[in-house]
Amino acid sequence: MKSILLGVVAALALTSLPAVHAEDSSVSIQAPRIARYYMDPVEFRTYSNTYQLENGQTINFRQRMTMMYTQLEDGRSVRIYAVSPKAFVTETGVRIEFRDEGETVAITDFQKLPMAKVQGSGTIVMAAARQQ
Repeated sequence: MKSILLGVVAALALTSLPAVHAEDSSVSIQAPRIARYYMDPVEFRTYSNTYQLENGQTINFRQRMTMMYTQLEDGRSVRIYAVSPKAFVTETGVRIEFRDEGETVAITDFQKLPMAKVQGSGTIVMAAARQQ
């Protein structure tokens, strides 16, 4: 009797083993990492300024020690990360690219910045010129 019971338990255990593994259908996906660029604080000084946007708003770029920030009008400061000597990204995916020796700036996905005033939807690109 013991051997029959032991045989049944063993058979059940062996038949349920593949079912447990079959239910595990998870897939591991790694998000691509953005390659960061180390920017010396002296390098960023070219961009530390206030810029006038096409829509009338102003955007400011500044640094605190080695950390760089942008702020749209009186909105909250957003940390930016250098990805090249002239380009930066935010954690929300806004891309900022300085052109013309830092005189102008292009902002992709502008609508993701706090206090952004936009019309329409989709990816918004704003251009700005350095204030005099």
